[in-house]
Amino acid sequence: MKEKKKNIIIVVTAVMTAVVCIVLTFWGNWKNGGVLTTDAFIGVMATFIGVCAALIVGMQIVNQIEIRDMRESIKEFKMEKETLKQQMDAFSKKMLNTQLYSGNTLVLLAKMAKRIGADDIEFLCWGYSIIISDWNKTDGKALKYRYKRLTELSDSIKSIEIINIKKLYQRLSEQEISDKIEYHDEILSLHYQILLEIKNWINETSGNTNV
Repeated sequence: MKEKKKNIIIVVTAVMTAVVCIVLTFWGNWKNGGVLTTDAFIGVMATFIGVCAALIVGMQIVNQIEIRDMRESIKEFKMEKETLKQQMDAFSKKMLNTQLYSGNTLVLLAKMAKRIGADDIEFLCWGYSIIISDWNKTDGKALKYRYKRLTELSDSIKSIEIINIKKLYQRLSEQEISDKIEYHDEILSLHYQILLEIKNWINETSGNTNV
């Protein structure tokens, strides 16, 4: 920026000097009887050409400086964009790992609940392990097993607090099953089966026909 201002000052000074020279030339000739000699005319034209050249060169210098600054800004923007992309990739990876660890933890809790016969806790653990998992990364066979286990534990729904079962129903109903996932048709069938069973229990408990 300082260099740009310096060049502008130089150009303006050159132009002003040229203009002053032209004015002095005409003023000198006017004082000598108003006759413009050939030498004076050539001098004025040379000065005029010099002014034009100074303007052109000055504009080129300014444009080059602006282009250079623009290139530097674009370069910095690209570097910031790349840095942001790397940070987002790292964050996404951390989130995926967090989902994976959380899902596996819920699976372990579900298996522990199964050992002690706590069907209601096992049901909730399997349900939330489905919700928290990344369906694009989760193995279709594992997901099918979780849904199948939910349907096997459907009788335990009645022992779960209605507020908890409503939350589980809402979250499960928001899940979108990709048609690219393995065992898609079986998973989809089990998905709607368990949703229907939960909905019927909620309606029965609430005494209405709407969840």
